[in-house]
Amino acid sequence: MSQFTTKEIALISYKLKDISDTWSDLWVFLYLVPLSVGQVINLKHRNFDGKYLNLEKGARFKSVQLEAPPLICELIQRRKEKYPDDIYIFQSHSNRVKFQGKPVTVIAFNQALKIASKGITEQIVSSKSARL
Repeated sequence: MSQFTTKEIALISYKLKDISDTWSDLWVFLYLVPLSVGQVINLKHRNFDGKYLNLEKGARFKSVQLEAPPLICELIQRRKEKYPDDIYIFQSHSNRVKFQGKPVTVIAFNQALKIASKGITEQIVSSKSARL
């Protein structure tokens, strides 16, 4: 269960949007979908069929199929339209890797969360904090 109120989650999302729409979308995704941040940042557009998220088997994860909530379906579709060449749903657009097709990093996301959560909560906010 998330340690934050719905209002705090929404305020953090709003402040993340000022930094990057990717961070805001990732925060909402983590709040609504019961997956780890590692599984989420490695999701590719091919893993979404319009209704289901199909996670491939990895070194630490078994393959899983989840029905995506409607808000998540809209979020993925919006990201696909905005970034049509992206391979990953949450792909990095930093100058360092933007032409390499790599997912965002947990370290960068946690840095953005630290900035966005200032003045909203005294609790430590990290990529694991959003889980319901």
